Amino acid sequence: MTHHEHPNVTLVREGFAAFERGDMARMDQLLTDDVVWHVGGNSKWAGAYEGKAKVLEYFGRQGQATETTAEIHDIVGNDEHVVVLGSAKATAQDGSSAEWKYTQIFHIRDGKTTEVWGMAEDDAAVDPFLDALPD
Repeated sequence: MTHHEHPNVTLVREGFAAFERGDMARMDQLLTDDVVWHVGGNSKWAGAYEGKAKVLEYFGRQGQATETTAEIHDIVGNDEHVVVLGSAKATAQDGSSAEWKYTQIFHIRDGKTTEVWGMAEDDAAVDPFLDALPD
């Protein structure tokens, strides 16, 4: 049987690959100008990043502060949403690290991400690591 992936799932997979490569030009193409990226938890990194410039700046700061890898366990999507289930590990420049399972919900319109909600399984374990990172 041939498996055909929904185009929005392919779009989100491309975004994960671009992020891992540090390809912010491709990330820029995948986001609407008014995108909102919600980072869960209670750390200083948590909150809503509104607008493409703020989201890309957040990604840049994250890339400078940590080496992060994400593994997708499953990804499902339709014409409006894509849900990603996965695990991540981040290592700071001082060698400290944190690992967590996550869920991200992407809202997609016209081939671009308009909004993302990200949640970690255990914010109480991840927040202290994030708060110790440089601003």
